[in-house]
Amino acid sequence: MDLAFATGQVDPPDRLAAWRELVNRVFLPLAITPLAGRGRSGAFEASVTGRGLGGVQVWLIEASPMSAVRARPHIEASGDDYLLALHVQGTAHGTQDGREVALGPGDFALFDSGRPYAISFTGPGVFRHVVFQVPRASLDARGATGAVTARRVPAASRAGRLVSPYLRTLARPAPSEPDVLRGGPLRELAEPYPGYPLGEAFIDAGLDLAVGALRTVAGYAGRRRGSAGRELRDYALAHLGDPGLSPEAVALACYVSVRQLHRVFAREGLTFGRWVREQRLRRCRDDLADPALSHLSAAEIAARWGFRSAAHFTRAFRARYGDTPASRRAQPARRIPAR
Repeated sequence: MDLAFATGQVDPPDRLAAWRELVNRVFLPLAITPLAGRGRSGAFEASVTGRGLGGVQVWLIEASPMSAVRARPHIEASGDDYLLALHVQGTAHGTQDGREVALGPGDFALFDSGRPYAISFTGPGVFRHVVFQVPRASLDARGATGAVTARRVPAASRAGRLVSPYLRTLARPAPSEPDVLRGGPLRELAEPYPGYPLGEAFIDAGLDLAVGALRTVAGYAGRRRGSAGRELRDYALAHLGDPGLSPEAVALACYVSVRQLHRVFAREGLTFGRWVREQRLRRCRDDLADPALSHLSAAEIAARWGFRSAAHFTRAFRARYGDTPASRRAQPARRIPAR
């Protein structure tokens, strides 16, 4: 586990200051204000764990009622990741882009830390909340736009019944991780479950599901990919290894105009080039982790998936995943033990 902190580790008069300092240092600069008189005993309490999972930082938070505001000065001082917020206990009220959203247990919403937003946890009593801190490139490549922020996906909706349990499972610490919260405030999420550590393929699936659900509640349900969109994607996926893959080539093969091709991708907030790059990077990442392909160099794997230049591939990979192909190749492969 990368981080575990509880305000009980410090003296009561210092707890709020310690919480503010930690959040601003390891998460995001925010203005945090306790909501007086709504805690368990009047004293501010909070705990958090954070861990990396497939290029995403997962934060499990429990605290006394409070509000958090991210204003322009905070944004200028830090990065601009997306925040996929899954509520677990209590009630949360968020605002962004002129919209207001209320979250109950199992509901989730998306916030963009690159623009001002506010969220408050009003109680009564402590709240429980999970935040997936996702690099901007990861969700932009899936068509996340300003139209999907501060939109509630209800836990009881068709999308929520599918996606919310999946996100909760992703958030749970793996059994091998030291569980500082066993029997503590986040015990529900810290319960062990059968299986093995979840990797990036599972995170990718979870983000795909979450963005799909958010786009549906944002009103994109009537703009699903038609047969032309499926045909364009299927052809492009079948030819990812061709470095000459271009909008013109795909449009010609699928008997549509280049303008229509771009219009299909634009309806989902994407560009053809960005979508192709994401698909290629995912496959390169998976091949780098595959022991059966250890005889291939990173440059050879990049060439297999259509990257013309090893240097360009390395830059794109670092921008997307935060490390180099060589360092990713050096990481030990996770094998499922024989039963």
